Amino acid sequence: MAGTKSLFDDSFEYRDPAIQKRKNARVKINLEAEMSIKGKQERHPVTILDIGTGGVALDSRLTMFEGDRIHLHTKINGKDLTLEAEIIRSSGKKANSIFVNIADEHRDEIQELIHKKFFEKEKKLN
Repeated sequence: MAGTKSLFDDSFEYRDPAIQKRKNARVKINLEAEMSIKGKQERHPVTILDIGTGGVALDSRLTMFEGDRIHLHTKINGKDLTLEAEIIRSSGKKANSIFVNIADEHRDEIQELIHKKFFEKEKKLN
């Protein structure tokens, strides 16, 4: 995937769970990925705007609708992941989704990404 971002890139931003309304913490990110509509092979480029263990926010050239099921293909912590998600909110080309049937090892990779970003920010402050 072209334009893959690194954890050490300035496009990552930690969102403090103390000021979030979400149950699961998310980290703001700008990560290129691909998605496919469940049941179809064709992949479309998307940008992951934020990610957490519960879901992702996406920006896409493709219009997505509430209730759509997608497969998100991305690389996290150097590992290729395919994550199933359901679109829960859509506004134009931006959409929010929740993960469906996420494997424990994939949830762990996302949690590790969040922790790395949190501790990276702590080190910068000291």
